[in-house]
Amino acid sequence: MTKTLSATLLAAVAGSLLMLPASPAHAQSAACSAAVDVINSALDAAPNRELDGDAQKALATKLLAINASGGDKDAINAFVQAIVDDAVTDLEPAIDAFNNVCAR
Repeated sequence: MTKTLSATLLAAVAGSLLMLPASPAHAQSAACSAAVDVINSALDAAPNRELDGDAQKALATKLLAINASGGDKDAINAFVQAIVDDAVTDLEPAIDAFNNVCAR
């Protein structure tokens, strides 16, 4: 079963990062910034800003190609696993984990 990754859910990831109060430049890592850019790009390219199964796989591949380490890598990987795993019906835990690491 292919689930549709709603733009609303992905916007929660990307949007929450953009709505943070101003903070020092080091507050968001390069890896997290790249992940947000990749997510936004995928949404912008998708009809109705919804990602079908093929688009989800392409997004996952691009996210996994990001040079990340430590907690950033773990958060990106957890988000990717949630995107591609048909058994996952609720992306909120992965989005929350991503935001907890990347929105610092």
